Amino acid sequence: MTDEGAKDTESFASATKMNYAYAYDKGGKLSSWAGVSGIPAAILLDPSGKVVWQGHPGSLSEDAIQKALVGALEKPLWDWPASAKDVRAALTKQAYSDALAKAAKLTEADGGPAIQKAIQGIVAGKVAALKAAMTAGNFLAVSTTGAEIAKAVDGLPEKADVEKVLADLEANKDAKKVIQAQKKVAELRDKKWKKRELEGAIADLKKMAKANAGNYAATEAEELAAELDKLRRKKD
Repeated sequence: MTDEGAKDTESFASATKMNYAYAYDKGGKLSSWAGVSGIPAAILLDPSGKVVWQGHPGSLSEDAIQKALVGALEKPLWDWPASAKDVRAALTKQAYSDALAKAAKLTEADGGPAIQKAIQGIVAGKVAALKAAMTAGNFLAVSTTGAEIAKAVDGLPEKADVEKVLADLEANKDAKKVIQAQKKVAELRDKKWKKRELEGAIADLKKMAKANAGNYAATEAEELAAELDKLRRKKD
């Protein structure tokens, strides 16, 4: 992403023989949203759109990339043939059953089998991520994405797995408490902090971690407390 104009960007891309996609961030809106304070900066998203890593690209590990690629498309949508436009439309709506049905009508020459496999990989990745979140005790992630995933896989065998995860969440007596604490941590994470506020916020997060010892909210509170402490020391 760049906030520079097309003329400068394209000449740079040509001179450096860039072979990856780039886009324009007019006014730096994306940079502002992501909290980018220096360049170069990188953000790694998983196939569900969740930010799983952020920092200097030089410190991005191959292991983190490989983990984030689980369930990702092997070939970007814009490289799919024109005959797959209906599949693309269904896929962008996360209507996976419809997308698979339309992909099944494509010939091998149009990449039908490969596209079907790619969609099946997306479905498997989403369901696996939901199960992993439940196993880890990340109840907020399950509650916020579970219903969406259940709708997306409607008509597919995987829906039974998703409904099982949601039923387990509903039956968990600690889930509501953990979710409430996770939401509080998320609110604090999204806040734009002033230097004088950091010490109090860190203390509150440590108290929250202690009150939620042994669950996922405690892990998130501890991680955010460490991030804010690093920010506090940087501002000193």
